[in-house]
Amino acid sequence: MALGLVVVLLVVGLLYNYFKSVNKKGETTSTSTVKVEEPVAGNDYTVVAGDSLWTVSEKAYGSGYNWVDVYAANKDVLDAHPDLLFVGTKLVLPKVEVKQPVSYTVTPGDNLWNISVKSCGNGYTWVKTARENKLANPNLLYVGQVLKIVCN
Repeated sequence: MALGLVVVLLVVGLLYNYFKSVNKKGETTSTSTVKVEEPVAGNDYTVVAGDSLWTVSEKAYGSGYNWVDVYAANKDVLDAHPDLLFVGTKLVLPKVEVKQPVSYTVTPGDNLWNISVKSCGNGYTWVKTARENKLANPNLLYVGQVLKIVCN
């Protein structure tokens, strides 16, 4: 009985190792090094695992805030889902001016809605500004506090 248990455990272990080393296409995995293409503005770029429009924009332009430009240039490929990139998707990286966040210093009577209207012309962008600044309570601003304003 003990010998039968040892044989079963051995077979299960071997099967586990075999299936762990085979990917979904049925090919065995390789430990070879793959050169990853760096995104460059004005060129095409092929999406790799872990990419987002923000990270591609950071690599290509030095600023993640240009993700909107990358999305606009690739709307036909990405449909209405800028947050959903598939490995192997070809993206066009347009030549555009590098965008940086706008800074705003809070004055007496300010709130995120009014700041967003003044800075972006759209009060609804206050949510993005609150997230960008990691505000635990968006209703609590301090005079002199410097905020990064996000309009896109």
